[in-house]
Amino acid sequence: MRDAVLNMLLDNLGNFVSGEDISRQLGITRAAVWKYIRLLQNQGYVIESSTKKGYCLRQVPDILDEALLFRGLNTSLLGKNVEIYSSIGSTNARAKELALNGAPEGTVVIADEQVQGRGRLGRSWVSPSGKGIWMSVILRPHLFPQQVPKITIVTAVAVANALKRSAQIEVGIKWPNDIVCGGKKLCGILTEVHAEPEVIHYAVVGIGLNVNLSLEDFPEDIKDLATSLRIEKGKEFHRVDIIKAILQEMEKGYLQKLNDDGFAELLEEYERRSVILGRRVRVIGVGGEFSGYAEGFGEDGSLMLRLDDGRLERILAGDVSIRGERGYV
Repeated sequence: MRDAVLNMLLDNLGNFVSGEDISRQLGITRAAVWKYIRLLQNQGYVIESSTKKGYCLRQVPDILDEALLFRGLNTSLLGKNVEIYSSIGSTNARAKELALNGAPEGTVVIADEQVQGRGRLGRSWVSPSGKGIWMSVILRPHLFPQQVPKITIVTAVAVANALKRSAQIEVGIKWPNDIVCGGKKLCGILTEVHAEPEVIHYAVVGIGLNVNLSLEDFPEDIKDLATSLRIEKGKEFHRVDIIKAILQEMEKGYLQKLNDDGFAELLEEYERRSVILGRRVRVIGVGGEFSGYAEGFGEDGSLMLRLDDGRLERILAGDVSIRGERGYV
């Protein structure tokens, strides 16, 4: 009922709705309407009250509210089942737990804060409360395990397109899983799978996007490497709007372009957004470090690297990191 009251106010954003109309349409008392209005105000919604006019929603807060998320989401798979937490260890860890217990494909886990956020190669991920998008999506793709990098490519392109739509910002993709802006990391993608040699039981795609972080929110050791939408655009954003755009773009890529016919087109877009193609990069792995020129990407998500001796080396994402010759990119 709280969501129903909120949706009536959202339908009339900036205009008054009488308490009598809300009461009649929802079949509740005027006293109950007032109770839900007070609840919404306590949650940060700016609602003006007038004895004669009723209630007017003046401002929507930046909170992770299911009612806001479902409003206008318009997806058929992703986001139909959602868990939202004020604080959690890791959204990926929770999503894997849900997937193992049979959660439907498209289930999304979102947190206002992660206290044990993780990136690739076991690195920690700074996930402060109320400042970013920390979410994980459960997928059950019809792919072979060796094709898992396709999911990361789909997600990276989806995030880039979603940010162009919802934040009016152009971003690049740094192989294998980073979204960058201004030469700094804006978003990371972590894809984890539970699979057997011939089948994927589930994949969990974690997305960590720095939205409203300021420079002071980043630890000293990554201040020169990381950025946020707020830093790049000079304003704050409503995270729910960006989450909806990401889920919509991700579903489009997942359902329409993950197959063999559509993936070539998706890979072309991934290449167009690449910030390393045609550039000399360093590959850092457990076996050491070497350099070469990034020439392209394979359909398996591999990087084709031209070494100094002329050989073309196929690099799998696995346990490697990529750096520019002089820094992060």
